Amino acid sequence: LNERGTVMKQSSRINVNLMKDYNKQLVLRTIQKHGPISRVEIANRIELSRPSVSEIVSILIEEQWIEEKPSEIKVRGRQPIPLDINKEKKVIVGLEIGAYATTVIVCNLKAEILYEIQIEMNTHKEPDQMIEYLGQQINSITQTYKEKEIGVLGIGVGMHGLVDTEKGKNIFAPNLGWRNVEIQTILENITQLKVLIDNDCNSAALAEMWFGQGKDESNFISVIVDYGVGASIINGGSIFKGAHHVTGQIGHVTIDPDGPLCSCGNYGCLETLTSEKAILKKVKRKLKMGETSHIINQKFNIEDLTIEDFYQAVNQGDELCLNIAEEIGRNLGIGFTILINLFGPKFIVLGGSLTQISDVLIPNIMRVIQLKVMGEEAKQTPIVTSALENDLYTIGAASLIVEDIFSLPNPNKRF
Repeated sequence: LNERGTVMKQSSRINVNLMKDYNKQLVLRTIQKHGPISRVEIANRIELSRPSVSEIVSILIEEQWIEEKPSEIKVRGRQPIPLDINKEKKVIVGLEIGAYATTVIVCNLKAEILYEIQIEMNTHKEPDQMIEYLGQQINSITQTYKEKEIGVLGIGVGMHGLVDTEKGKNIFAPNLGWRNVEIQTILENITQLKVLIDNDCNSAALAEMWFGQGKDESNFISVIVDYGVGASIINGGSIFKGAHHVTGQIGHVTIDPDGPLCSCGNYGCLETLTSEKAILKKVKRKLKMGETSHIINQKFNIEDLTIEDFYQAVNQGDELCLNIAEEIGRNLGIGFTILINLFGPKFIVLGGSLTQISDVLIPNIMRVIQLKVMGEEAKQTPIVTSALENDLYTIGAASLIVEDIFSLPNPNKRF
């Protein structure tokens, strides 16, 4: 009995401590999501007593997570003091490993970018060597912040392809040709910082949830279209992961069985019909077949055409490029229809470089959705463009650390 009683007392103390941690995280998360916000507003929002909130706030201020701000609202009696995240004392490193270059940012907890550098990918180096080099560069960058006694909270890594988030390694990155690279282990050994890794679509969805179109929303889908096509499903405020690291690979759903060969080995994937590479291939083929384009023909050599030339041509009303953009929209509409019928999101966020022609894409996407989606309400699922623009991937990478910092522990966990 005594032994059992001791175990029960220990378990009780652990659960009390866990509840304290939960409440502390809940207050911090509330300030991150809704700040500037007063102590009274926090207490009302999370249904925690005012003395408890005040005690937690004092701890968070002392630990430099939050700070008091000047009150802008004048009321009778004692002025409520707004609380917000401390932007000066803690930073995060975001690392976007792209097919052609890697971008490193340092940002604060409000996703305001303080430093940014682009590093070319050296294809002559082995993947392990490239990651080691990136770790050394990060050490040089973060040293300045450490000297100023600014806390570096961790490194978030976003990259394309299949990623094992639990083991911290990439499984396969088709555009880089990388397989089973121990990215997390290598970076942690070199930098001595916490490292989290996920595919760029998932990290971008977290960026939308914390800082973009999905803020305060718990059920939406983020779709990225640029050099590849991918999706991430936010369900109940968390990324839906699935069991085999392939969730959200909408770019590799077959749209046309007789279509072009894809990098994944299949034919007619959505990515082969809508990605930047696919677009340029189609434009060049049509021009070589004799079709005309007043804007694109300004290029002396067809092979010198860039995706930016295409976007410019679409936005200036070039007939050839408009027709291609409309076809891309219809093909994306098929992919979006699949997502809506499967997951029923409240809305879909479109991100990536193709948002530069969203005025043409979205109406064509919506026409297909309204024709093919089941249910009248679902047919009206809104498509919105990401507000994070060119910073989507890097802020997404940093958001992996943001999500980890502000996630809530399980108060019902048993020991």
